[in-house]
Amino acid sequence: MFGAVAAPAGLLDGTMRRSPLAAAGLTLALAALGAGAALVAARRFARALGSAQVGAEALARGEPPRVDARGIAEVGRLGEALERSAALLAARAAERDQHLARAEAARAEAVSASRTRDEFLAMLGHELRNPLAPIATALHLLEQRGHADTREHAVIRRQLAHLQRLVDDLLDVSRITRGKVELHRERVEAALFVGRAIEMAKDLLEQRRHRLTVDVPPGLFVDGDPVRLAQVVANLLSNAARYTPPGGNVHVGALRERDRVRLWVRDDGVGLARGLLGSIFEPFVQGPGGAEPHQGGLGLGLTLVKSFVALHGGEVVAHSDGPGRGSTFAVELPAAAAARAEPLRPPARGTRPPPPASLRVLVVDDNADAAETLANLLTLAGHEVKTAPDGPTALDLATAFRPQVAVLDIGLPVMDGYELALRLRDRLAGAVPAMVAVSGYGQAADLERSRAAGCCAHLVKPAAVDQVLAELDRIAAQRVAPAAEHA
Repeated sequence: MFGAVAAPAGLLDGTMRRSPLAAAGLTLALAALGAGAALVAARRFARALGSAQVGAEALARGEPPRVDARGIAEVGRLGEALERSAALLAARAAERDQHLARAEAARAEAVSASRTRDEFLAMLGHELRNPLAPIATALHLLEQRGHADTREHAVIRRQLAHLQRLVDDLLDVSRITRGKVELHRERVEAALFVGRAIEMAKDLLEQRRHRLTVDVPPGLFVDGDPVRLAQVVANLLSNAARYTPPGGNVHVGALRERDRVRLWVRDDGVGLARGLLGSIFEPFVQGPGGAEPHQGGLGLGLTLVKSFVALHGGEVVAHSDGPGRGSTFAVELPAAAAARAEPLRPPARGTRPPPPASLRVLVVDDNADAAETLANLLTLAGHEVKTAPDGPTALDLATAFRPQVAVLDIGLPVMDGYELALRLRDRLAGAVPAMVAVSGYGQAADLERSRAAGCCAHLVKPAAVDQVLAELDRIAAQRVAPAAEHA
């Protein structure tokens, strides 16, 4: 049933011998192929990783990362992650730049607003001084003529002095914020500038019937500006007077502690809440429960105290045990050696010698009230006076009048007082008058401009009546002296 298949034995033996050799060859071929593929893959992977490294370095520099993944999924995902990081960093950088731009715009706006505020305060103080000058002069004229002895005139006198202090505070704050304050230092005794401060604050203390005690021993010397130091103490006294109920107690004391002079003003007034102690020296900050509104201020007095004390290298602190328990303001200043100090003599009041001679005076002011009241005052003092509202009119009038003195308002229309002074010198070359500048500005640069224009004096509005008359007396005396020497 079954058939048989026969094959030669040699054929079968040859096939069996060739099979291992073929398998070995195939294995070697496959190994070589695998090694080549691995080498190619390794090179591709190395190039992909190198591309990823370059992309990461580009990202670190803020440049777009470009990654060639070479078909390697993992490196491709790494490249995508780097690209997302780059996009996120770009968005954050744009957001940062926007914030910086807004912050810079806000800073520039704040600087501009601060500059505008300072310029406004300076302009406001100057403009307020213009009407103050004729008011003060008119009141002085009434006093000279014996018509200012009523209670109403006393009220005007007090309120005028108060308004002048407010204007001075505005101008001082403006100068401080603009860095325009100049100290005229000398060695001065504390008792002397405290005495001047008491004189400045006396009216308010007396008006509110306070009892003032002073314990400032002699021999306490500081190196400072006596005018500004007197203003510091006067502001502290005025502050104590305003925030102490009528009939209260105000005490001024001083002593030396090592190389410092410590001075304090203490009252038994309304006191300060703890939360107010940290801001009481800031501009326009006022404590509650003070004096009546018409006796208050702008909240600048203590700001000026802190600023002036700091300019002297000192410090001021406030202390209170709480509302209703009074306040103490203590000032510390660097002490100076007593041996080199010179006494500060207060200006004489109420006594002025008669003028050595009558003068022809030309008053130039576009404020008619100011010009008229000053002219009346000078006429009452024995001088011959004419007025002009502007520069061109003054030049025409000066040609015929030949003034010996010209009182020039600096803020004139058409041409300012500086230009008018120069033109008067050209017009009256043979008989140039002594020129006195009057301005609401009184910084060193303003005085220098007046000197450069040929003015012999620069008075700040509202100039005190005694100051104006004393200046004319000085000019008259200088004119009389050469004539006497020549005779």
